[in-house]
Amino acid sequence: MNFKQLEAFYWLSQIQNYRQTAQRLGLTQPAVSARIQSLESDLGKTLIDRDAPRFRLTDQGMEVAEFALQFLNLREAMNTRLLDKQMQRLSIGLAGMASMTWGAVLTQRVRAEFPEIILDVYSGSDLQLNRFVDAGTLDLAFTASGDRVPEADFTTSFEVGWVARPDLVAPDRFPLTADDLRNLPLVLYPKTSPLWNPVAEFIDEMRSQPAPRHYGNSLATICEMLRLGYGASALALAALEKELETGHLLHLPVTEEMPQLNMACTYVNRARRKQIKLILELARDCAQSWCRDHSKYTSFIDGV
Repeated sequence: MNFKQLEAFYWLSQIQNYRQTAQRLGLTQPAVSARIQSLESDLGKTLIDRDAPRFRLTDQGMEVAEFALQFLNLREAMNTRLLDKQMQRLSIGLAGMASMTWGAVLTQRVRAEFPEIILDVYSGSDLQLNRFVDAGTLDLAFTASGDRVPEADFTTSFEVGWVARPDLVAPDRFPLTADDLRNLPLVLYPKTSPLWNPVAEFIDEMRSQPAPRHYGNSLATICEMLRLGYGASALALAALEKELETGHLLHLPVTEEMPQLNMACTYVNRARRKQIKLILELARDCAQSWCRDHSKYTSFIDGV
C-alpha cells in the first residue's frame, strides 16, 4: 500500500466518477482504476460495491476513505512546515462564534505584530474541528464542547436567545412558551451541534412538529436563513448583533431562557509550545477586548 493509492481512492470516494477523478489527479482513467485495484489487493478488502446501480463504497471502503483523508491532511501539514523555511505556520480551529467575533481580531493582530507567522484559520463545527485535530491538522482548537486545556485560562461566554424576523411572530403573545415556539417555523442545527440538545429539549421537538422545520449546517447559514425569514432559531445573539440593533431581527421574549454557549481552547499541539503560547496570549487579549466592546451579549470569563 502506498500514498498514491490512498490519494486516488480518497478523491474517487469524494467525486464518485473515475473520469473526473483522473482529471483531478492528472492521470488517465485506467491509471486510477489500477491504483484502486492494487489498493484493494494490498488490503485484501473490496472497497467499492461494483454490483450497485450507482457508485457506492462498501463498509470497509468508507473506513478506508476516512483514513485516507487523515493521510492527506498529515502530508499537507508536513509539506507546509518543511517547505516553508522562512515563515512559521500555525493552524487554528475556531468554532462558529469564535471565528465570527474575536477570531478576526486575532488574525489581524498576528499579521500586524508577528509578520513572520502565517496563521491558517479553520472555521467549522465542533465535530469538524475534532476531526481535524484527530488528523493532526490543527495546532490549536477553540470549541464549545470538550475540556479546556490547562494552557488556556479563559472562556468566552455567549448569550443564547430566540431570534426571528418581526413579521413572523405576533407581539401580543410575548413571552413565548415552548408550545408557541413549537408552532413556529424553526431553523435548527444539526444534531451534532452543542445547541441541538438544549433547543430540542426546550421545545420538546421529539413530541410534535406542527410547523416547518429547516436545517442549517453552519452558524453563518443559519444566520442568513433568519435574515431571509425562514423561521425562528435559538443562537448566540452576538452573531446577529447589528440586525438586532436595527430591528431587522427581533430577540424574542420567552418564558424560559436558554443556557449560555461557552467557548474555550480545547486542544493545543504541545510539540510547538513556544508558538502556541504566543498565539494563546494574543487570543486571550483579543477575546477580552472583543467582549468588553460587545458586552451586551458576550462576557469574558477569566480563569474558569
